[in-house]
Amino acid sequence: MSYNKSELPTGAKFHEDIAAGWAQGYTRGSFDRRRTCFRSLLDRNVVSGEAWLDLGCGSGVLTRELLERHATVVAVDGSPGMLREAQAGTVGEQDIMVTWLQSDVQSLPQVRDASFDGVLCSSVMEYLEKPEAALREAARILLPGGKLIVSIPPQFSAVRMTQKTVRSASRLYGANKFPYLGVSRFEINPGRLREWLSDAGFVLDKVTEFDPLLPRRVLAFLRPALLIAEAHKIQEL
Repeated sequence: MSYNKSELPTGAKFHEDIAAGWAQGYTRGSFDRRRTCFRSLLDRNVVSGEAWLDLGCGSGVLTRELLERHATVVAVDGSPGMLREAQAGTVGEQDIMVTWLQSDVQSLPQVRDASFDGVLCSSVMEYLEKPEAALREAARILLPGGKLIVSIPPQFSAVRMTQKTVRSASRLYGANKFPYLGVSRFEINPGRLREWLSDAGFVLDKVTEFDPLLPRRVLAFLRPALLIAEAHKIQEL
């Protein structure tokens, strides 16, 4: 695949540099806990035979979860390196059930209107310059009543605030702690989540709080690392 790295979106360029072996991170620690959380969400949303789009598929870890639930999948990512990792990890019968697409997730002219039953968008919005554009694209390509599962970091997340403090201090000494925070910038006021989704044509159904470190009882007082929203596209009249 021939491409000019300098022309990739900012988030895609960052992930291009860390693509090699990225999927291995989901076998342990906080990433494995995140995958476990998403499994329960997918179990209650994905129906065998449905068509799903994995918007910002990364190394394909959650793409394979969709395939294991017998969905047909179009997996999209802005990073060619991430797509290569994803394709390398998907073999056998699953391979014929997935189509890979390298594209800026904020604009998908290759994808037809109202052509999917569901859209999964995990840990993508925070890296986008125009997250609302990606959300509107998700609404465009979904069938009326189609399902959306999307994660967004909330403002004043305890973990992210701690990491930001450490990052700022480390840079005084020439270090680059938590480099993802240099490109992971979009955060949402939890009180605006419903409105944010509604503006793009969605109805919020459920919010799951996920944090890789904090126990659930603590989340009654502190904000988690991620809010995972389950929503559906407004039915057309």
